[in-house]
Amino acid sequence: MLETNTSSNNAFAFILIGEDSKIPFNELVNSLNSKKIRFTGGVFPKIIHNNETSSTGFVIKWLPNNAISIYFDSSKTFSRQISEFSNVIFSTVYVLTSGLSSDSSEHLRSLYTHLGNDVKFLGGGAGRTKKHNEGVLISNDGVFNTGTIITLTRNKATIGSLHGWTKLYGPFIATKTDKNFIKELNWENAFVVYQRFLKTVLNIKINKENFETNAIHYPFGIYKENSEYIIRDPMRVSEEGYLQCVGNIPENSVIDLMTMEKENFKSVSKNLVYQSIDADLKIADALIFNCISRANHLNDDFYVELSNLTEEIKTNQNKVNLEGALSIGEIYSSGEGYPEILNKSIVLGFSYLDKNAN
Repeated sequence: MLETNTSSNNAFAFILIGEDSKIPFNELVNSLNSKKIRFTGGVFPKIIHNNETSSTGFVIKWLPNNAISIYFDSSKTFSRQISEFSNVIFSTVYVLTSGLSSDSSEHLRSLYTHLGNDVKFLGGGAGRTKKHNEGVLISNDGVFNTGTIITLTRNKATIGSLHGWTKLYGPFIATKTDKNFIKELNWENAFVVYQRFLKTVLNIKINKENFETNAIHYPFGIYKENSEYIIRDPMRVSEEGYLQCVGNIPENSVIDLMTMEKENFKSVSKNLVYQSIDADLKIADALIFNCISRANHLNDDFYVELSNLTEEIKTNQNKVNLEGALSIGEIYSSGEGYPEILNKSIVLGFSYLDKNAN
């Protein structure tokens, strides 16, 4: 299948792989390199095809042949590598990063420093929900356990993001943080405060053993003026009672506890497609990164949402499939600001047959 497109103008493979796939990564990299196929990719909890998901399947998106990939694990490394392309004007950057890494926010700052507002970013946090020895990112350069891989293209796209979460209670002050760990809320141990709130206000008894089961329904939100909250998902609690999130939380930031009302959930699909798409142009492809934690929160309603998204897209272009991944954090910038790591959100991007798409 990967050999069929290598003679076309879209000969760069962007590969998303389900975490239970039996594909051996080192063999895959060696095989693609032997066929001179350029590629980047990552492993995710599940991949998406229209209104279905799979942990064993894979998705291949073909990007323009002039795409350029860079793997980096530090800002210094990226600065050196991107300097080789200082005369190239890029329009869209596909970003795959290690989902639970504490360095992801720093990597995104590096992207913004060197590429600025003129570039649109979309992507997701790669990783597994189950322990595994293999890496989570792949490219022609090998298999990687951490770091960030970007694929830069000159073709323009339109991108949108929504989540539908609203304020339940707050504010709290994140009085002590360390990158993606909240150590203290309101000058107390973060887990103690979170635990006490859920018990007192919602009558939910949460402990370290059932934390992941309950916390998926009550994320934090960082207020952002003239935009949706930036959601921060407490994924794990440490022995010390620190809350590990996907994405950094600035120290002394004001955060709220969030909830999702049924009416807000129902409106997300239509509003997101309307926000993301240029209806005057013919769609070439659609790419989605949807949060695995969002899927776990919504349960069966998640597939209702996927069906609604698929239907909205096919209303505009019935031959286009909605494909992508359930990710550990979503990466988004519409070209009007700093690329963010989102949680419990949907990022949707469209490319077009018309090369003048904005």
